[in-house]
Amino acid sequence: MSALTHLDQKETDNLIKLQRLENEALSFTVKSLSRELEAAFKAHSTPDDIDITQVTHPYTNIYAASMMVSWLLGQAHVQNAITEAEDKPVELTYAPIYLAVDDVPFQEAMDALKAMVPTDTKEYRQMEAAMKLRAFTVANVSSIDAVNRVKKRYEDALGSGASRSETLGNIRQLLEQEGLSEANPYWLELHYRNNMMTAYNSGRWTQIANNDLVEFLVYSSVLDSGTTELCRKLDGVIKPKDDPFWERFYPPNHHKCRATVSVLSRKQYDALPASMRRASEQVSGKALDKDAITGKEHQFTSSPLVSMKTLPASMMQRAQEYSLTQSILNYSYAQSQRVLKEQTKAVTKQGLSAATLSKALTQSPELEPFREMIQEKLLSQPDAIWYGLDQMADGAWLPVLTYQLVLDDQHSALALVAAFDEVMVNNIHFSRQSEWDKRLADHINMSDGRQK
Repeated sequence: MSALTHLDQKETDNLIKLQRLENEALSFTVKSLSRELEAAFKAHSTPDDIDITQVTHPYTNIYAASMMVSWLLGQAHVQNAITEAEDKPVELTYAPIYLAVDDVPFQEAMDALKAMVPTDTKEYRQMEAAMKLRAFTVANVSSIDAVNRVKKRYEDALGSGASRSETLGNIRQLLEQEGLSEANPYWLELHYRNNMMTAYNSGRWTQIANNDLVEFLVYSSVLDSGTTELCRKLDGVIKPKDDPFWERFYPPNHHKCRATVSVLSRKQYDALPASMRRASEQVSGKALDKDAITGKEHQFTSSPLVSMKTLPASMMQRAQEYSLTQSILNYSYAQSQRVLKEQTKAVTKQGLSAATLSKALTQSPELEPFREMIQEKLLSQPDAIWYGLDQMADGAWLPVLTYQLVLDDQHSALALVAAFDEVMVNNIHFSRQSEWDKRLADHINMSDGRQK
């Protein structure tokens, strides 16, 4: 792979920078959480009296901000590679990025990285909104997971006969045993690095997806004793950016995956040896998944766009168990009002196609008597537009805008449009008003911005 040596070295340098940021951010995060937990357990006689939201608020902010920094860093690294491919090298990422914990964690780092990449496009703003939603959700869910781990350890100690004073005296040891201490942050580090790497590679895809200068992607693995067989076989594989292969094998592909993709222009690809190009063409995703070893190692199979713009079913299940849906939506709405307003304007401008309406009438014949009313008013003059989350067929949750048109005293027509994606009506439902009212607790009315 000598022809790709330069790219390999660049990606190694990039990962060193990412790891430096990860280490610094992880240090801030674990310090914040461990200190807040220690203080909370000492201040309350029973764990159930602890205000989890208050305890985890600093941690959540730092964690979410860390993911955004990783996302932006991935973009900066790809943008630098693109300028080099054009023979117009611009040193974008070699000045050190310093993190600082203040009222807006890591804001200086984010501002510095934003200055390195093109951000003034609708597509960028949509991806940023989706990434903020995902980062905040991950941070909230993991924070309560962490608190619950310590609560269980604390209660187990009391149940085994230890006194409260003895248990509190060993609280740092309990945190260490659960992997949540500065001395031993193993649990937090595993989740943290997985999410930072996902954010970093999603950031790279943000600058790859709509850039015509990028025509090919090269899988780049870190080759050492910790490299999986899957990443060894994928290392150096080159395929067109729009090849379906990347929908399943864009990294990260498993826990602790450190792989990335490098970008190639057509000129760079054509300069590669023919044997190298042929070898990549022969790599089959189906064969890798059928293999006993690599198939088992391939744990993450979502496409980069899906992973960026949806929330996994398992994550949302825990968010619902922890009653976090409302706070997640409130945060996302506050952070992304400009994007949501842009989307509603675009939906109104595009209108409802005859084909979409015909499909809806076939699936829900109850809508037929209201055909003209729906065609004329559903998207242009709805009675309300709601922001919420909708579960897709594969179990993942998508942020959506729901257009509601009241048909009569008891029924409404509901049209769902992705909040942070291309303008397309996913489906139209016929709903009893009583059934829809039950779902409104987890929605925000866009007309007044208030949770219902």
